[in-house]
Amino acid sequence: MSARDDEVQALVEQLSAQLDRSVLVDDASLRLLAYSPTLGSEDEVRKTAILTRETPRVIRDLHFAQGIANATQPVRTAPRPDIGLESRVCVPIRCQGALFGYLWLIDADQSLTDADCQAAELTAAEIGTAMYRRDELERPQREHELKLLEALLGPDPAEREEAAHELSAQELLIAGAHVAVLAMRPWRGGGTEHEAELPTSERARLGLALDQFRRALPRRQSLSLVHGDHGVMLVALDGRHGTLDELAARAQDALDQAFADLPVRIALGYSGQHEHLRDANRAHEHARLSLRVAGALPEHGTPAGWDDLGAYRLLARAAETAHARELIHPGLPKLFALQSKESLVQTLEAYLDNGCDTKLTAEALFLHRASLYYRLQRIEAITGTSLKSGADRLALHSGLKLARLVGTHPALRRTHGD
Repeated sequence: MSARDDEVQALVEQLSAQLDRSVLVDDASLRLLAYSPTLGSEDEVRKTAILTRETPRVIRDLHFAQGIANATQPVRTAPRPDIGLESRVCVPIRCQGALFGYLWLIDADQSLTDADCQAAELTAAEIGTAMYRRDELERPQREHELKLLEALLGPDPAEREEAAHELSAQELLIAGAHVAVLAMRPWRGGGTEHEAELPTSERARLGLALDQFRRALPRRQSLSLVHGDHGVMLVALDGRHGTLDELAARAQDALDQAFADLPVRIALGYSGQHEHLRDANRAHEHARLSLRVAGALPEHGTPAGWDDLGAYRLLARAAETAHARELIHPGLPKLFALQSKESLVQTLEAYLDNGCDTKLTAEALFLHRASLYYRLQRIEAITGTSLKSGADRLALHSGLKLARLVGTHPALRRTHGD
C-alpha cells in the first residue's frame, strides 16, 4: 500500500471512530479503495465489496441512476432489501474539479445528523486532496512513461526499439510477458466519429478513468495515454491475472461507469496478444481498427477483439483507404438516396444478416412474406443486382457494412439528423 493509500485508510478509520459506524471509500468506478472495521449496521453489499474489491454491476447501476456521478453534495441512496442493500449516504470525493471517488456511510435507520454529514464531507475533502497530491507526486513518472509509450507506438522503428528496451530495462512492465493494446473512446454514433477530436473534458475524464483502472491491476501490468481522439492502454499478460478477454471486459465495465452520467457509450477495441514489446505498434493498429468496428457497428458489440472480427478485419482496413467510398457497390448509393431508403435498406441488411432466410427476415421486420418478396424485388431493380447471385449478395452485404464504417449508411445519417 502506498503512502497516499495509507493516508486514505487512516482518514477512513478516523471518521469511522468519530461517527461510530462503518465507512467505505470507492474510486470513481465504484471499486473499493479503503474500508473501516465493521461498526453498527452492515449489509450484504458491503460484505461482497470487501471480499471481492468490487461492487456488483446491478448495485453500481442503481447508484449511478441516482445521480451520484454529478453530485457535489451528499446523496441519500434508496434501500433495496431484496438484494441486500441498505440505505446509504454517499459523499462525492472531489478535488480541483475532478471526481476521484465516493465515501459511503450505511444509514439504514436514517440516524445520521447534519453534523455527521458535515464531518463526512470534511473527510471526503481531505481524501480528495490526498488523492490529488498522489497524482501530482506521480506526475513526473507518468510523464516519463508517456514519453516511452508514445515512442513505442509511434512510426519510427528505431525509436520503437529504443523505447521497448527502456521499458524493459527500467522494469516498467512485467518482463517476458506477451503484450496487447486496448483502444477506447466515448462514442455518440456515426461511422467517422473515430476521426473526431475528443472534447478536453472527455479526454481528462478518460485519462483519469484509465489511471484509476490501472491502479486496480497488478503493478507493472499496464501503461496508458490519451491521444486527441482515443485512449490507449498497453497491457502485459503473464497468464497469472486473467485472460485478455477478461481484462478487456473489466476495462469496458470501468469506463462505462466512469461515463455513466453522459449521453455516450464507450466503444472499446483490443488487439490480439503479441510476443514482443516492439510489436506494440502493430497491436495498437489492430486495436484502433477494432475500436472503429465497435463504434460504428453496435451490433458487433463492445469490447471488440481483433481475433474475433472475422470479415470486419478486411472491411475496417478498407475503410482506412483514401477512396473507401468507391469500394461500395454502385447500386447501394441509389438505394440510400430514395425517400423510402429506411425500409428498403433495413430490409436488405436484415435479409443478408439472416443468411437470406426469408422466414427469419419477415419475422424480424414484422412483415408478411409477400411484402418482403416485393421489397426484395424492388431492391434488385434499384441496385441492378440479383439476390440469387452469391457474388452480388457478397458485394451488397460488405458494401452495407463498409457504408457504416465510412459514415454513409442512412441509419447513421438519420441518427444525427444529417
